[in-house]
Amino acid sequence: MPVTDPNANTLFDRLPRTVFRPLAAANNTRYWDLLGRLVDEFWGDGARTPGEDVPKSELIAALESYLVVSDPWEAEDGAAPDTPANIRAHGIYSVFRDSGWLSQRKRGVRDMATIRPVLAQFHTLLREFGTKEPEFLGSEVRSVFLNLQEAAGGKGDAYAKAAREAKHCMTHLASTGVAVYDLMASLQSVASTREFVAGYFDDFIRRHFIGDYHELRTKAHPLQHRTAIVTLTLQIQHDPERRKDIVAWYQHNTAGGDADRAEAYFERDTRRLMRLESVEDELRRLDDEIRAANQRALAYLDYRLRAPRHFDKLIARAITGVASLRDGDRAFPAGAAGELAGEGWLGKARQVTREPDATRVQTRVPTLEELALQSLRKRMADARLVRPDKLAAYVARHLQGATPVFSDQLQIETVSDLCCYQRLLLIASRNEAPLAAARQDPFVQMLPAVRIQFVDGPRTLNPYVEHRRFVIQREKAA
Repeated sequence: MPVTDPNANTLFDRLPRTVFRPLAAANNTRYWDLLGRLVDEFWGDGARTPGEDVPKSELIAALESYLVVSDPWEAEDGAAPDTPANIRAHGIYSVFRDSGWLSQRKRGVRDMATIRPVLAQFHTLLREFGTKEPEFLGSEVRSVFLNLQEAAGGKGDAYAKAAREAKHCMTHLASTGVAVYDLMASLQSVASTREFVAGYFDDFIRRHFIGDYHELRTKAHPLQHRTAIVTLTLQIQHDPERRKDIVAWYQHNTAGGDADRAEAYFERDTRRLMRLESVEDELRRLDDEIRAANQRALAYLDYRLRAPRHFDKLIARAITGVASLRDGDRAFPAGAAGELAGEGWLGKARQVTREPDATRVQTRVPTLEELALQSLRKRMADARLVRPDKLAAYVARHLQGATPVFSDQLQIETVSDLCCYQRLLLIASRNEAPLAAARQDPFVQMLPAVRIQFVDGPRTLNPYVEHRRFVIQREKAA
């Protein structure tokens, strides 16, 4: 299958094609353990740098010592576990050399071996993947935010790094939920409660948990910067100068001079950063998975603590033991003379609790007085309800033609008129807000073609309220 990106290298352009051969063998776990010991001892921290030569004899001696100390090996390729350790150490060395993990060359008359830097880096990545520790998303989100701030100055490398870290955050949130589900499913098959508890608290809490999970929604957590991250991403995306600088960096460094591919890379990284906008949905799904895992764990522990533990086997063993005893044996409990089984020894039958009968709902016909009071309350509520049509009718009754009407001229004859009058006073106060906010106000929109606003002059005083004077006038057509 042709590669779409001519600059994209496949995995085996950098690694030998046989590099996974030891990991696919019957003793893959032992091969991986021995390889890790060799790398730690000869090219680990404080030792040689990957690429520096080590005499082959030293590697063989180290492998032989590992086999002598610990050797849970299975028969493979004709080398049975009872083969001498020195011969098997040579065979293991040959496996590492032929698969490409170790490179051998001659220095004078001595055979020297080393691990290439790229394979040492690959080995480190695999070990980090196998020894996963809790993630702390706060530091990664903070790094995304800081890199975006640098990218706002036109630094394309900071933009690309921020996108990679944002993708890692979202991927880790999604994968944590799946890992929790898979872990709980695997723990259901363990044999003992002790194994379940150990696996739950070790794997679930320590390995698959997010280190700062409890602080994710606090104000001090860097995840609260996600809105600022999305805003800054949109600013960079729609700012021609910033976008041009970052796309130019992609074109020069990652796209091989291809402008279209550089634009595609920029859009891809922008989408990765914009995914932080939906982080709340991922957190909600993770909460659901963790809550379900906790409930399953508690239910399982409760079941294992309450369930009978092989009572049938214990009873059968007790009967067999009693049958082999002689009369008067001191293994019998004191006062065991007489019948050992009978109705008096049985527990009392469980009393079934009877559920109480539900009380029937009694219905009755309301009296004429009750119906009249209900109708009166309904009419009272309707009179106080100010609908747009009722308010428009009240204004139209006073507003004739294009002549403005002041609050002093409004008549209040009924309770409905008083409620409409109070609504007009409220609309006048809402029109004191900025124009954009006033046009969105639901009370102002009740009379879209009428303008109501306060005016200077004497205050309006009537038998019900006293307030600033306002005027009602029709709005001119645009």
